[in-house]
Amino acid sequence: MKILNLNEGSFPVRLRMELDKLSVPEIGKLAKKLTIEVKISKISKHILKCDGTIDGVFIDICQNCLKETKVFISNQIEVAIKDIKDLLNDTSDQDQTHYQDLEYFNIESFIEEEVALIYPNIVKCSEDCITEVVDHEAKKNLPFKKIRDLID
Repeated sequence: MKILNLNEGSFPVRLRMELDKLSVPEIGKLAKKLTIEVKISKISKHILKCDGTIDGVFIDICQNCLKETKVFISNQIEVAIKDIKDLLNDTSDQDQTHYQDLEYFNIESFIEEEVALIYPNIVKCSEDCITEVVDHEAKKNLPFKKIRDLID
């Protein structure tokens, strides 16, 4: 667990990390290390900005055919970081804001939140996985079908 004190020190802070495990529920398992490159800059006394990239490969189950499939994630990170103490008093309408204690900033927790946001909601092995529609009428049990066929 990597803890940073973002209230002190010189900025920008540049980090390059590789994680081999994550504790994010409801996502696949890492197939290889997750690569993160970020730069944390100080915008004002209480606002920081994080820019960077995140890349990784996960093994997950296709939600249609239940086969193992690779899920590739690659995304830009552009997030404002504010102290958790400012959460209730924040009146800005920013969508991408991460709140955490800036004195004990847990970078792995931040990365796990970003992965949870960018991981796909629906995992499919291919775009056209199981596109045929099942015809329930054709599979219906028709007990008097032979008699109907004889009458016709």
